[in-house]
Amino acid sequence: MILRTAAREIRDYPATAVFCASWIAVFAAMVVTRYGVAPPTFWRLAVLGIGEAHRFGDLTLRDLSNGEVWRLMTCNFVHYSLIHIGMNLFAFYILGTLLESWYGSWQLVAIYGAAGVGGNLLSAMVRYGLGSNPLVHSGGGSVVIMGLIGFCATAGWRSRSGRDRDLTWQMVKALAITGALGIAFPRYIDNWGHAGGALIGLPLGLTHRSMLARRGRPGAWGVGVATSLVIVASVFAQARSDRQEAQLRLGREIRAGLDESTRTMRLIQVLRQWAEQGGDGRLIARVLESQAAALDRPPTTASYQRLHALAVQAAERKLTEAETQAFRDDLAIVQKHQRGELNARQRAFWDYQRKSGKRDEPSAVSRRVPS
Repeated sequence: MILRTAAREIRDYPATAVFCASWIAVFAAMVVTRYGVAPPTFWRLAVLGIGEAHRFGDLTLRDLSNGEVWRLMTCNFVHYSLIHIGMNLFAFYILGTLLESWYGSWQLVAIYGAAGVGGNLLSAMVRYGLGSNPLVHSGGGSVVIMGLIGFCATAGWRSRSGRDRDLTWQMVKALAITGALGIAFPRYIDNWGHAGGALIGLPLGLTHRSMLARRGRPGAWGVGVATSLVIVASVFAQARSDRQEAQLRLGREIRAGLDESTRTMRLIQVLRQWAEQGGDGRLIARVLESQAAALDRPPTTASYQRLHALAVQAAERKLTEAETQAFRDDLAIVQKHQRGELNARQRAFWDYQRKSGKRDEPSAVSRRVPS
């Protein structure tokens, strides 16, 4: 029964179904990518958000100023949490099926594109004028949804039907409730995006009668196909940009790893001097704790833990000669492993430089490699 109902809805409202499916697909890809790096907690996944989605086409003012105008479209497909996508899917399904039943699938696609791009552009212009942080990420289908709400409000007012006039009142209430929520939770709601979408949708609703008359005609098909091509082109532009940025991300990761290994080797030199000359055990314990991420993992876990335990003891009393020798032995094991890791990261850095055609030098930290 449920499958038959779903199949009927997809058949009757294909554009709405495709947009909803694309939102779900993008969110699923974001979750899989995030789990591959650092699995988010359920609370973050469900409510707080799993983080920025630059790779998937969300929007910042910096991106827009760099000419990445396709993000005005792609950001409408990005969502950050389960509650974010869940609420938007519900609202879009209700409004999308309504407008698709009025105007047909192709004209809904055109409305989606106009509301999404126009609303995000208005929002970006306002935020730029206010001097907002250019690195704040924005995304989600709510800009389109607010455009649909504004559209329905005007379309209902333009209609001769009393029932449709009542729709205007319902949409005005929806705008008011959304605005109140935005005021109450400005940190989690893109108020300028919502306002931009509504401001685009309101005048679009004036085309209600002409769109009804155009349904099923070549003009409706033409605007829908044109908008679809813009969406596809935006997706390809984002994919191409992500491939280019992937090389840059790889370079940053390699360079960061090289600098981290170099800093660790420098601190090992400090520990060697302490083992030879003596010093403050508390300071050495803090030095070791600062390198726990690099050293407290296989194959140096056991050596690191023994080194830390001896440093803690050295803060309370002078180590015996046997304990000092044990410290030197474990330190030699850690140093040998770290030197091998540093050499491997140096080779990876220069291989990347050669393949990418860059001439950058390692940072000042990693140019002088300790023994």
